[in-house]
Amino acid sequence: MLLYTFLLLFPLLSNAASLTAFIPSSPQISSHSLLPSSTTASLDTLGASYTTSLTRNGRFTFRNITSGSYLLTVHCRTFAFAPLRVDVAPDDVVEVWQTFRGNEWDNKGEKKVLPVELQVLGAKGYYQAREGFSPMSYLKSPMILIAIAGMALVFGMPYLLENMDPEMRAEFEEQQKKSPLAGGMAGGNSLQNFDMAAWMAGKTGTTGSTTGKESGGGSSTRRRG
Repeated sequence: MLLYTFLLLFPLLSNAASLTAFIPSSPQISSHSLLPSSTTASLDTLGASYTTSLTRNGRFTFRNITSGSYLLTVHCRTFAFAPLRVDVAPDDVVEVWQTFRGNEWDNKGEKKVLPVELQVLGAKGYYQAREGFSPMSYLKSPMILIAIAGMALVFGMPYLLENMDPEMRAEFEEQQKKSPLAGGMAGGNSLQNFDMAAWMAGKTGTTGSTTGKESGGGSSTRRRG
């Protein structure tokens, strides 16, 4: 009875879909020994998942895959690999396509040849290199550029005025006198030179003299009376 059951299931087991993917030699991975032993690959779809480990010759082999559409992903600690789409038909025909993360599932790329070659995207970086000190980095700051431009005007303007044509220099000085800034500075100087004590003393003296005149006029009027 067991032999009869095995003979019935043998065609189904022999016709089960399988997939082999390999990592080729590249400038990033010159030898498969550079890959960690924990590197695995997985076929994932809704309600089913298959996982296999990396062999010594850099291959992943999936067996007994049921029909459906899967996402092939390589899980490696040191390198990143491009994902692939795997379609398994009910008659166990396997087709592999290039896929793109973040796009629609029906957006398929180039069709791959079996066995599938896994594309290495590059090495993973977990640490950021510390940037060295560079004096030129200060020139990237807008505040530093404004300060340098202001210092250039302050120290360079006298030399420009000395080498300027006399007529142009006279015109420039005339425009400076007519500018609102020059008028504000003149007004500020006049306010600084204003003597408040002398102004109040003059006002008090004027008031006293006016009072004296009024009192003198009153006395003369009384004498006449």
